[in-house]
Amino acid sequence: MKNAGFKTVAIVGVGLIGGSLGLAIRHRFPSVQVVGVDKASVLKKAKRRGAITRGELNFSKAISKSDLVILATPLNTILDLIPNVSQLVPETTIVTDVGSVKLPVMQTAARFFRGNFIGGHPMAGIELSGVEAAHPLLFENAVYVLTPAGGVKGTRVKRLGSFLAALGARSLIMDARTHDQVASAVSHVPQLVAVALMTMAGKSHSVSRNYLGLGAGGFRDLTRIASSRYSVWEHVLLLNRREITRSMDLFIAELKNIRRLLAGGKTSRLKERFTQARRLRGSIPRDMKGFLTPLSSVGVFVPDRPGMLAKMTAIIARHRLNIKDIELVKIREGAGGTFRLWFETNQAASRAATVLRKKGFEIG
Repeated sequence: MKNAGFKTVAIVGVGLIGGSLGLAIRHRFPSVQVVGVDKASVLKKAKRRGAITRGELNFSKAISKSDLVILATPLNTILDLIPNVSQLVPETTIVTDVGSVKLPVMQTAARFFRGNFIGGHPMAGIELSGVEAAHPLLFENAVYVLTPAGGVKGTRVKRLGSFLAALGARSLIMDARTHDQVASAVSHVPQLVAVALMTMAGKSHSVSRNYLGLGAGGFRDLTRIASSRYSVWEHVLLLNRREITRSMDLFIAELKNIRRLLAGGKTSRLKERFTQARRLRGSIPRDMKGFLTPLSSVGVFVPDRPGMLAKMTAIIARHRLNIKDIELVKIREGAGGTFRLWFETNQAASRAATVLRKKGFEIG
């Protein structure tokens, strides 16, 4: 087993992200001591789930003897903790955070740290919260942005990056301001759009609010993150409000353009918008699926009968083929659904298609 690079890791805030990091570390590196810092009730749950080796209510005691400290609390608390943490840990200890807004964190860290603070943001998460929702594979093949403070040695950044890679993540070095600009467009505004769309359809619209059950897959996909709690987003939105409002202005302008074209019956111009959006969406590497290397896929139609999905995966397992990812592309009620299976190589995908076809499955 690869050396972890750290003997003791302190995780301050053992919620969804902190708990998932703890589970991933303990799963990959059982010898590493993971010390959780949180309320007693949370630490009890985290210990029961196996996310930490031990819990510690004494903040100073927990971090002073750790060689990696991860601040996984809400953003406002991270900002409050940075001054104290800088005084309690030796310069040999690497300190990082998981906040989804980086500029205010890095500006604060620059005032107190000298060469051992590396900002971080795992681009992974779900609309749930708390250590109960934590999972050791949350960061598997997810992009993990690192924003090193000035004066941090490259060897330290590499050390943290290697550790995260061992947990399954892909680290990406980025400056804090650029991170916040990008996050506003691809994460923060989409959250607000989901809230606005759900509110429009479920409250403002006098008819659709009575028939939300008719919302098909597209509506459900677009509004999934509207289930997120405001407490998770409050300080993210406030601390990145400048970049978010800029991105919102661009989005509102685009909606107004589309509205104007629709009202004027400019179907050819609307078609251009659809074509452009389709092309831009297609430029996102679909075959990467967030993985380190491109994957190869196979489409399989699975009849709507008990045990058919289990049968399909059992056949693949018997031939020692490993499914790297799976998604339900579409479903026909009462008939079945088309699954897309992703494999590491073209050879594996081809072999999977062959064995499944021989067993009577329809291959797309």
